[in-house]
Amino acid sequence: MAVVTTLSFDYSIPDLIVGKVDVSDPYQNYNSKGNPTSYGVDMDFHEMHLSKVLKSSEFHVLRSKIEDTLRTWETKYQRHIDKVHKENRAEHVDELNNEAKEGLESLNNILVHTLSVDDTVDWDGIKRKDAFRIKPVKLFKNGKKPDFIIFNSFGRPTEFEKISPPIEPTFEKVKNDYGLFSKLFRGKAIKEDFDTRIKKWGQQKEQSNNENADRASLFNQAVTSFQIKKKKFEEEKQRDNETLENIKSRYKENDPGAIEEYCDLVLNNSQYPDCFPQNWVLEYKADSRIAVVEYDLPAPDQLPTVESYKYIKSRDEISEKILTQASRKKLYNSTIYQICIRTLHELFEADVINALDAVAFNGLVTNINPATGMKETKLIMSIVANKDQFTAFDLSQVDPKATFKHMKGVAAISLVDLTPIPPIIQLDKSDKRFISGRNVVGNLDDSVNLAAMHWDDFEHLIRELFEKEFVSNGGEVKVTQASSDGGVDAIAFDPDPIRGGKIVIQAKRYTNVVGVAAVRDLYGTVMNEGATKGILVTTSDYGKDSYGFAKDKPITLLNGSNLLSLLEKHGHKARINIAEAKKIMKV
Repeated sequence: MAVVTTLSFDYSIPDLIVGKVDVSDPYQNYNSKGNPTSYGVDMDFHEMHLSKVLKSSEFHVLRSKIEDTLRTWETKYQRHIDKVHKENRAEHVDELNNEAKEGLESLNNILVHTLSVDDTVDWDGIKRKDAFRIKPVKLFKNGKKPDFIIFNSFGRPTEFEKISPPIEPTFEKVKNDYGLFSKLFRGKAIKEDFDTRIKKWGQQKEQSNNENADRASLFNQAVTSFQIKKKKFEEEKQRDNETLENIKSRYKENDPGAIEEYCDLVLNNSQYPDCFPQNWVLEYKADSRIAVVEYDLPAPDQLPTVESYKYIKSRDEISEKILTQASRKKLYNSTIYQICIRTLHELFEADVINALDAVAFNGLVTNINPATGMKETKLIMSIVANKDQFTAFDLSQVDPKATFKHMKGVAAISLVDLTPIPPIIQLDKSDKRFISGRNVVGNLDDSVNLAAMHWDDFEHLIRELFEKEFVSNGGEVKVTQASSDGGVDAIAFDPDPIRGGKIVIQAKRYTNVVGVAAVRDLYGTVMNEGATKGILVTTSDYGKDSYGFAKDKPITLLNGSNLLSLLEKHGHKARINIAEAKKIMKV
């Protein structure tokens, strides 16, 4: 187990997936007003195409969520390895066929499966009960375990092997080493030999005593290290369990943060097939008593495609019978609708304090667009379910798609086409990158050369300027963590139901022409963010290739002249002098 330390908690990565999983440092999430709401961690297992965003209002609860996810991923990876092994061996054809059959059946029974499960959170069941275990090498600074120390199955040092002391020589034994003649006539030589052996024995005895003392010291150090680490582990376990008790108490008191955490635990306890992303972002809106879930759905190519296996003796290989395109389409549509209805059911059934009047479910799919080769995230289904209406349904008898349509859910005719649709509930504006903006526009006048402005100030200027542009329509603009690296500098949220949505804004305080690479990067960011539009603002201008690339794409390019006009529109003046800026910055 590889032990990783981030900020103030440790977590262990199972040996099977060490080096294969990336876990980010914890970060702070903020709400639309810029106030901190929760902590988050991003996890990726690229080889298995798995990713997860963990979130908790309690910092130390993240550790348990990380551990749970890592254990789940370890199990999935072991099953993947076993399956690959079986696919290469003829004698496993029957097992592969059983697994294929079970896999398809599990997809057809996604909704039915949850109806026999109590979805309420078992607080005692999710508390940490794990015993402290450690690899013996972790008890030593040099990472090496001495062979003479014995450890139990928990990694605790129990005893150490002592070096046996040398046998003390006796005069009679030394004398017996000599023949009769020597015994009669070489008494002095025998006595000297005896004295030499006694001296050597004394040295060996002292050496063995010293080595045993060193072994005892190292053993005691290992015991102390074990005890210290175990104490820290038990303290962390107690703290984590106390945190859960605190959440439980606050949940019973209708605390919004605890309700959100509770709903997250409900979804975390839901078991799905290995091919599912099982990733979501959940927000509880206390004013409207609605839980909004943005749920990552599997892409069409993530679902099983093999109907059965057959061993071809003449070629000594296992062949696959692939599901027909029509069957795959039907399976995908059925699976996605079941996930939606199942998630609504789980949240409503677990709502023991009646904190939820409704649940909004937005289903997202991330995949590679075959036309562009770029990864895109699209919202393909959206629904708001009323609890009183939904809980009256007999889900054991429903057609999930019909239930979705009955509750006025929005989705394309065929989900497998991944046609994007607007969400019914307004976009969640929380973003871990948001920081507080600061006033820059108010300090502008004719003396300020925007092209020579510090890049950090320029990004805040753009955020403030576009906030003035969008605020009249009820929109909002948030500035992201400053980076100067050409990433997302601001996010705008336009509530207009037709032309609005999420807008990515990038600021380029350049003294040279902006190349087409920057415009391509912006387009990629727009796709990756699931935004409706991208705006690139610069103090300079764009080349012919840049304008050509942006044509017919949801991208707006604003040059220096456009920027000055926009400032003037909102009652502010500044200037742009590229030559002067180059001299100041020695470009």
